[in-house]
Amino acid sequence: MRQKGWALALLFGQVVAMSGAVFAQDGPNGLQKLMLYRSFVQDDPACAVSVENGAPVFAAPQAGSAAATCPDAFAWVQLAEAITQSFWNWGTDQTVWPATPWPMCSAQVSSNCCDPNAAIDPASQPTNCPVFRADYDPISPLPATPSGTPSGNVINHAGLNIADTIDPGRLLRDLELELVFRNKPMVDYIYRNDMYSREGMAARNVAQNAAINAGDIGKAHSLEVRFPVEASMVKVDFLHQDILLSQGLISTTDSAGNPLDPPNNPEYPMITVYVEGTGAEGEVPGYYYLMAMTNASKALPIWHWYAVEHVANPGRCDYIGCNDSFGYATPGAAQDGASFGSTYIPPMITLNDDQAEPGPGEANPNSPLFVTGEFYDPVQTGEAITPALQSLFAGMGIATAASDPDPTVISADDPAWVNYRLKGTQTTFNTNAGVPTGQGATITEGGFVNSASCTTCHSQASVSATAGIGMQGVGGSWRPNLLGYTQIQMGAPDMDWFYANSRAVVTATQMDFVWGILNANCQVPKQGAPHGTCETIPDAPVIVPPQ
Repeated sequence: MRQKGWALALLFGQVVAMSGAVFAQDGPNGLQKLMLYRSFVQDDPACAVSVENGAPVFAAPQAGSAAATCPDAFAWVQLAEAITQSFWNWGTDQTVWPATPWPMCSAQVSSNCCDPNAAIDPASQPTNCPVFRADYDPISPLPATPSGTPSGNVINHAGLNIADTIDPGRLLRDLELELVFRNKPMVDYIYRNDMYSREGMAARNVAQNAAINAGDIGKAHSLEVRFPVEASMVKVDFLHQDILLSQGLISTTDSAGNPLDPPNNPEYPMITVYVEGTGAEGEVPGYYYLMAMTNASKALPIWHWYAVEHVANPGRCDYIGCNDSFGYATPGAAQDGASFGSTYIPPMITLNDDQAEPGPGEANPNSPLFVTGEFYDPVQTGEAITPALQSLFAGMGIATAASDPDPTVISADDPAWVNYRLKGTQTTFNTNAGVPTGQGATITEGGFVNSASCTTCHSQASVSATAGIGMQGVGGSWRPNLLGYTQIQMGAPDMDWFYANSRAVVTATQMDFVWGILNANCQVPKQGAPHGTCETIPDAPVIVPPQ
């Protein structure tokens, strides 16, 4: 089965897909030229990875700076390591930031408190303190609370809203089950640094400013939040089976008419998992399908970020293209008028044929426009797995089974892992030439993928002395895009987000790029006040998440 697209060609005219054009082009059009800024080759040509005793090893001399010098290869290595470590059993936001947190144990508080040094009882998972789920047996179930459920219009008509038609990733974003998994070094740091409650985070900002006022600048610096280099997180966008069936993204039968149990994409199967839920109100148990991931590692001071998409996601390479120097290669001749080399798949475009066809010898006046929501078929893109990625997966035991051993659970040897593609990596705010960098998955950043920037957005994660979030827009700017969704800030952070410079005051303590702090709760909530307002500290402002 192949995604049939979302009928945007009816709006924009004939699609300039991987071949063919509305009018012949003598050279690249304007949009193709602008993709210069989206298609920079990320990896050093000498980047190489081998597997020794089941562990990936970067070749010298790049090994010492792999995250920066080989960001795409590093992304695939990070994903492979997360898979072999069963990232789906790591801590989740629901277990790292408890709903009713206890205070940290101290000389003053010795009961009903959290002690990060206490012995772990694998048979008894705490509910009031941070938890790394893999430490317990049985491992606690995943929540099954998606962002929303499909309306009758979505189920029956595959989406009538024009925004969902132009950007189908937004529709899926509004219906997704997003789970964030954090590894043990990351969970442990949050726990030991008292960052699991609103009171604990606010106290750090208060302590920073107290140190500055006392002239102890060194102590103020020591209170900065800096996760260990081993910290890693995997943010997964799951979609419920009913939604994918309604959108035609999975099928109940294969190409020969044989039943698929559970339903899946017969050409490019997805990773599936049956999520039973925790029993909380509003949960929707059932089969969920892994559609996209946005992951990060603290291997760099501003983290190493990478986005992964299922190959059959509608609009997978829309707006910004797909950039991969390591895992999948293309023939290079992607579109009429332009060639992008072997590392980049450009977004689909069309020429605006509302304008008159050029006469003999006349330049083509037709403006290039994006075509969105189509399937980037590997048969058309020519993308193929590289020997380097094949070797990495084989050496680490990934995707080695002939078929999914158990569709109800995620497993490393599921062959469906080869149906995921690196969308791109991000390791800086700007290129060396000053171009603001960006990255985003079509579902994770649905509606604003063309302005998404992992580094800039997450740099804003911060906490004030009142336990409020320092930046209320959660990465957003004041600028709406053409669909009405807020564009995200791009480029280097503004120091005014964090400091009142004339007075050397830390107005918002930067939480080292971790927006998971939005999940933090009060140890003692103030009754009748908005969520996030704690009894023991001044009123916190209401958090306004991005659209």
